[in-house]
Amino acid sequence: MPEGTGASGAKRAKTSPALPQASLGPDLLREILLRLPDMASLASAALTCKLWHRVASDPTVFRRFDALRRPPLVGFLLTNCGDMLFPRRSPNMLFVWGTRNPNLAAAAADGDFLFEELPAVDSDVEEEGYAWDEWRLRGCDGGLQLLSRGWNGLNLAVYDPIARTTVFLQVFDVFPYSTHVVRYAIVVDESDGSFLIIGIDYHAAIFSSRTGIWTRLESRELAKRILVLDTTTMEWSIINAPFPAGESYCVADMLEHGGLCLVSSKEQCLQLWAFIGEWVLMKAISLLNDWMKKIRRDEWMKRLHILAVRASCVYMEFWSIMKPNSYFLVFNLRTRKMAVIRNNAEDPHRGPTFPFFMRLEPLHGPDQGQNVRLNGV
Repeated sequence: MPEGTGASGAKRAKTSPALPQASLGPDLLREILLRLPDMASLASAALTCKLWHRVASDPTVFRRFDALRRPPLVGFLLTNCGDMLFPRRSPNMLFVWGTRNPNLAAAAADGDFLFEELPAVDSDVEEEGYAWDEWRLRGCDGGLQLLSRGWNGLNLAVYDPIARTTVFLQVFDVFPYSTHVVRYAIVVDESDGSFLIIGIDYHAAIFSSRTGIWTRLESRELAKRILVLDTTTMEWSIINAPFPAGESYCVADMLEHGGLCLVSSKEQCLQLWAFIGEWVLMKAISLLNDWMKKIRRDEWMKRLHILAVRASCVYMEFWSIMKPNSYFLVFNLRTRKMAVIRNNAEDPHRGPTFPFFMRLEPLHGPDQGQNVRLNGV
């Protein structure tokens, strides 16, 4: 009898050999994916099969690569509080477009970045000389804006200026006697869109959108140091900077340098510090190329303010001590290439400046086609 036939002479269907990747369990596969070098490699792995896509999209794996992905920059929000230490009104604001990507510009073209259409909230509080319904920008991350309102800044809103959706919060029980001296920050988890709100005055408090509650940390030393929050373990650490007080700096998560890093500016020089048991100066890079030397001399550009660090790119504002205009610089620490975006404002904006990034797209698996959207990689 010929091989492959039964008693009736019919051919037996051949069984396809199992694919090698199918033999990997989710736990082992997760450990393998966590060792990939970058987000592009993870995206390619996610196309292998549905199992690989499911594990690659797991928040534990996905968050590992957040710091390696360059988010799409839409523009910069400038504020000017004048001489007011505790502004009673929303400061003058300006939005400067920063993207040269036509698709991104089209997607964000109708964005309400100055939150002019933010829905009002009814309030029984009336304060003389104060517009209670005015909002003040306190932070940006992952396509969301954090706003505060009221003399005490105890009404908060998390606003999506593209979708025009809002989450309102009140923190009267958390910071009952505080004013605008409370420092706020927002951190968005790109894997699921959840967010944390961090507030600090004489103590710290954290709000999680997952739980819907605030958690307080009491300490009167918190306002005097650099605070670092591990958003995975929700543990605080207090660190001393390796440079003199007054220098512009930003805390960064840079996996290639072990995690916790600081990027500071000393005049027109960038310094990258990594914490390896102690602070170690990894790089010192002068930004004074021919263009910066000329613009520094001709337009009295003196101040270099670091705004954010994302995926080895440093976002800065370079502004004049005598003129209202400024320049936004995006410097890639790996390639040492710099992009320049000019702000042609007629009035000076010397308050906080916030880069606005669109939220990164999640991975798209094999069942959604073979295209993987990797904005900003």
